Amino acid sequence: MKTIIIACGSGVATSTIISTKVKELLEKNHIQCNIIQTSIHTLDTYLNQADLVVSSIQICRELPIPKVNGMPYLTSIGEEQVSQKILEILNL
Repeated sequence: MKTIIIACGSGVATSTIISTKVKELLEKNHIQCNIIQTSIHTLDTYLNQADLVVSSIQICRELPIPKVNGMPYLTSIGEEQVSQKILEILNL
């Protein structure tokens, strides 16, 4: 089973909203994944366990796994494009 890290500044508020949207997307597409919700500061702790990072904060450095900007889930601008990108990554 694949694992997605949902990260924000504190690991609480915006990551919860993004996590809810990602879970809805996964359910709609019959995809089972583990979700790890965390702060951007503890992201490295979970990278070796995950297949994808969805973050509300821009991550400028390279990661060993794909990363997606989750901000469209908060603004509703570009939400469909982000959803498609997540599905493409998970269906590799």
